[in-house]
Amino acid sequence: MFLWRQWLFTGGIALSLLASPGCSQKPEPAPAPKSTPPSQPGQLFDAKSYVDFGTANGAKGDLDTAIGAFNEAIRVSPKYAPAYYNRGYAHVLQNKPDEAISDFDQAIQIDPAYKQAYYQRGSLKGKKGDFDGAISDFSQVIKLDPKYAPAYYIRGNAHYFKGDLDDALKDINQALSLDPNFAYSYFIRGLIRHAQGHRAEATSDFQKSAGLNFPYATFWVWITEMEDGRHDLARKDLSDALAKPQSFKPDDGPSQITNFLLDKITLDQLIAKARTGNGAESNNRLCEAWFYAGMSKRLSGDAKGAQDCFAKAIATESKGSEEFVEANREAAELQKP
Repeated sequence: MFLWRQWLFTGGIALSLLASPGCSQKPEPAPAPKSTPPSQPGQLFDAKSYVDFGTANGAKGDLDTAIGAFNEAIRVSPKYAPAYYNRGYAHVLQNKPDEAISDFDQAIQIDPAYKQAYYQRGSLKGKKGDFDGAISDFSQVIKLDPKYAPAYYIRGNAHYFKGDLDDALKDINQALSLDPNFAYSYFIRGLIRHAQGHRAEATSDFQKSAGLNFPYATFWVWITEMEDGRHDLARKDLSDALAKPQSFKPDDGPSQITNFLLDKITLDQLIAKARTGNGAESNNRLCEAWFYAGMSKRLSGDAKGAQDCFAKAIATESKGSEEFVEANREAAELQKP
């Protein structure tokens, strides 16, 4: 599963910071779309009106109109930070990270207390592999809002990707103390505990995450149960999870991985499915597919086949993916005498 895409929210543009998937906090709704743009001949509009119009159109997917409105807001008021923030968010949705970071930089320069801009900028830095930069931005969010659970969670993620497991665990525990229904935090804590050798605690976290409908956690329930020798239970739990429509969608990536782990499709079919998509999306799915294929082979005793699969997962260079991190960890373990 591609971690950092979880940081880039999939909802409409809004002035308020949206919560990460799995967090119980709800985003504020964007304004209802205006019937006509604020550009009638002879009428004057302030920057906020343009931003309101842009967020409304962004929420319904019209990013070009939204960006045009944010440009007008900046023209009318070059020091109006929300115009830069929202234009940056629109660029995120257009997969233009450099333009987005530039806009978030500008919003922060105008308003150094703009926590949404720090959060989004940190998200993009993390996606680029700049985990130190991401941690710095998320620390600023926490300074501005010490009770904001997603900031601890996401900073913990960055520590996890750096390999700083103790710091990661502290942040994830704090996130869960503030929001005990944060499914993704249980998943990451499970990965941390598994890496630290605390398999029983890891299994418990993966089960909690899966119970909150996070599909990738079910794979790790399967992994830890297989590691414990509970093969029949592992298969049953995975089959039961696949039957839950709120967790798995027909023919999506997690469903394909599950079908492979249950021997319903071959490795060639899994990889062929993962290759669908474009650019980074395809790389991410390939990294996932090769990693879980490697785990399947390792757990069946095929160390050479596992090492080959982990090498292919690493070769995707999907550095913002937990599977990339875990593939490196597993490959290193297999190389030990």
